[in-house]
Amino acid sequence: MAQLSFPLDAFAPSAAQNAQEGQLWSHMVNLCLREFGFPPLSSTNLSESIDQGVRVRQYTKTRRYGLSDRASAEVYGYGMPKWARGSTKPQSFDEVPPEQALVLRGTPRGSADVQHQNQSIPDGGCTGEATRAIGIDDGGSYLAERLQAKTFQLMRTEARAKNAIEQWSRCMKRKGFDYPDPWNAGNGFGAADGEPGPPDSEEIKSAVTSVDCSFAVNLPGKLFAVESDLQNIEIDNNAEALKKEKKRVESRARHLQSLVRKHGG
Repeated sequence: MAQLSFPLDAFAPSAAQNAQEGQLWSHMVNLCLREFGFPPLSSTNLSESIDQGVRVRQYTKTRRYGLSDRASAEVYGYGMPKWARGSTKPQSFDEVPPEQALVLRGTPRGSADVQHQNQSIPDGGCTGEATRAIGIDDGGSYLAERLQAKTFQLMRTEARAKNAIEQWSRCMKRKGFDYPDPWNAGNGFGAADGEPGPPDSEEIKSAVTSVDCSFAVNLPGKLFAVESDLQNIEIDNNAEALKKEKKRVESRARHLQSLVRKHGG
């Protein structure tokens, strides 16, 4: 699944670009906080965090149609591998002291000048400054990504996909597990519900069975084919807009690359 390429991928940001954007944003928020004398919210190396972001996005793709990695299911059940979850809980903006929160969020654009220790806080605080620096607010989300979300939902209602999902569900039922589709598989087990601790033997058995049934009925291949057909329709219907959007994606990619080089990623 991680190696499959969807038609709309040609018009959307790559996993590397998405990781660069997210990690650069966090990095630049931290740089801004330091300027105001506050500790950073995280201390991860930029280059390492980008690499980790790409790896997590690629792994997440393997779960697009439910579990597809048997080796992972044998160890983690329906849960994410430890390396994908991260070793520390991210600090929430709601957990920081009020003064730091003001520097983080700032005040609405057009408000009176707000300062911290005689230093003016930028519009939208450090988060707003980081957003502008990497260009997130230069046009909103990407069209290709919105169309990918749309076609994923449409795929689940298409007859060929419903038939494949029903085949998977019948396979699971024969093995003793009753789930309507792979996205609801594992409901009730700890790892699938986000509970801490390792999965028990029954969860692992269910997760492994889910993978085995997916490949027994070729669920990934069938759903990928349906979704690809739907994406090709959207490409035809949005040809000019996607062509223009691709240029914006490429321009953003060059900008992000320059920021990564500047900040040592």
